[in-house]
Amino acid sequence: MYFLAQLNVYAVIIGLVIAIIFFVQAVIRQQKYDKLVRKSEHLIWINENEISTIETFDNGYYDGEKFEQPHHLYTDDLDIFGANSMYSLINRAKTFNGIHYLSQLFLTLPTKKEIADRQSAILELEQKLDWRQDFANTLFEFVNGEKRDFAKEIDAELQLELNFVQGKVLNLYRKALPIIWLAVATLYFINIDIANIFASVFFMFNLVLTFRKVKETTHVQGRLSNASIMLRSYGDALDTIFSEQWTSPLLKTQVEKFKVSAEKDSSTKVLKQLQQIIEQLDYRLNFIPAIILNGMFLWDFRVLYKLVGWKEEHAGKLNELFEFVGEMEAFSGLANWSYNHPHYTMPTIEEEYFSLAAIDIKHPLIPSEENVGNDFSIQKGEYLNIVTGSNMSGKSTLLRTLGINMILGYTGTRVAAKSLSFPIVKLISYMRIKDILEESVSTFKAELNRIKMILDILKTDAQCFILIDEMLRGTNSRDKLIGSIGIAKRLLAEKTYSMIATHDIKLAELGLEIPEGIANYYFDIDYADGELVFDYKVKQGICENFNASFLLSQLGIDMGEE
Repeated sequence: MYFLAQLNVYAVIIGLVIAIIFFVQAVIRQQKYDKLVRKSEHLIWINENEISTIETFDNGYYDGEKFEQPHHLYTDDLDIFGANSMYSLINRAKTFNGIHYLSQLFLTLPTKKEIADRQSAILELEQKLDWRQDFANTLFEFVNGEKRDFAKEIDAELQLELNFVQGKVLNLYRKALPIIWLAVATLYFINIDIANIFASVFFMFNLVLTFRKVKETTHVQGRLSNASIMLRSYGDALDTIFSEQWTSPLLKTQVEKFKVSAEKDSSTKVLKQLQQIIEQLDYRLNFIPAIILNGMFLWDFRVLYKLVGWKEEHAGKLNELFEFVGEMEAFSGLANWSYNHPHYTMPTIEEEYFSLAAIDIKHPLIPSEENVGNDFSIQKGEYLNIVTGSNMSGKSTLLRTLGINMILGYTGTRVAAKSLSFPIVKLISYMRIKDILEESVSTFKAELNRIKMILDILKTDAQCFILIDEMLRGTNSRDKLIGSIGIAKRLLAEKTYSMIATHDIKLAELGLEIPEGIANYYFDIDYADGELVFDYKVKQGICENFNASFLLSQLGIDMGEE
């Protein structure tokens, strides 16, 4: 610039323009390479996380703890949310909408068509490994998605007062600036000195105008600045979705809903327009460009005026776009689970209440080397299915295995079995009953509350599937047996299908008294070299071997004569 200045002003201008062009190109290339590096680092993390999830059940995504509900029909008993839960294994969502949409798939009862559509979508996504990882990469930089509803945050930020840039005189002057500068440039060919005076006056006048509203502009820029990265991520995510060809009815319909024709503004364009406006407003953070751009073009006002126009045209569109991205995140996570477990199966949904048939069904949260599969079925008319067995033999696990796989099936993904069929029914569990000190609720009172809840539901909807693990533990053995038999008979009278795990042989012998509608199953144990041996295989009948005395004697407790 120094040597060019020795020639004339035109050489300086030409040299400056060339320097700026080269500098901008260098910055663009640097940003491109930085993005490639970040993408590669993210991709490494994504794949290392998959290995960790498969081998140790340790997933780096959010585990759904906030969705835990102690009084829910089944989530607490079946380990749906929280640490070491089904949600914690499946979730690959980073955004608020994705995290919440996936939770609703575990909480709401779908129709048969919804399950079929989900299965089709998940099977299609299952085959798109590279696409799923690219999609996850676009949203990788989201943090605290379980807490931050980004769509609401943006809407709130866009409610900022922008009247200070909407005056008629100011807008007229802003629009006239290009013509004014063209006139000044023309004047340079006539009289350089006069042109310099005019240029200096307009430049300083523009800076004064900008400075008068610098506080208001800084407030707007500060509120919106953090949104730029997130909007870019959403835009990249939508581009990734729309660039793929979809065939499953659910995905195809959803994509076509948001992907409009080339003649109109596309969904991604709406996002990118806002992102670009915010990025342009951030130019003012660099002192030299801020001085030049505001002195020449009233840059701050020009960008804020574009923001006003964007608000008027696209207000309210962001939320539905973010919800759509969240849905794709949820289904991508379910497809990821499906891909990681190709030996699992898509369940068959039955019309009839009630029939259930499983071959080699396993609990999806038990490591494979410890996981024993079972064949199990419930026939029409077998309302009460009573499972007896010793401690640690597998009774409770069987109930949880059936329940968690049914919920997994309702989401549309693969279940941990070679084959599984079941109907769409309201699932209710009665397992981990515990006292609640802060609510002054004893264990027995908590059990009574659970029983009352079940009976209240049966008044309006008897077509449920109820899983009960050792009911009435909080009272004495005599009342426990009498109460358990009473509850079992009530369920039988309602013709509600249930599974009851119990140590009470007398409860299991209810089938001898009422042979119709009751089926008995048991888990056996054996002794070998002074040790208990469990095969964890369910069998038909009533258990005859129990292990409490043996386990207590191993602790040195004298059990007396048998």
